[in-house]
Amino acid sequence: MTATAKLFKTGSSQAVRLPKAYRLPGKEVWIRKNEASGEIVLKPKPSKDALQAFFTLLEKYPAPKGFLAERNNPVELPRNRFTAGSK
Repeated sequence: MTATAKLFKTGSSQAVRLPKAYRLPGKEVWIRKNEASGEIVLKPKPSKDALQAFFTLLEKYPAPKGFLAERNNPVELPRNRFTAGSK
């Protein structure tokens, strides 16, 4: 769905008035800009309660022993892409 948002200035900042269908929860959002395309992305910022619920869940279900443990993996040798059998 495509819609139009209005831009306006408030003090020395620029603001965007979003249509009702695009309202975001909370009082703050994370914002990032794709420098190549100029596209700006807004992402709802989790509340402190949501972050606390996440950490509580992590405590309730801890990672199993050995998770992210050091392993002795053999080093893969670089392949010659121009020989038969290589991908």
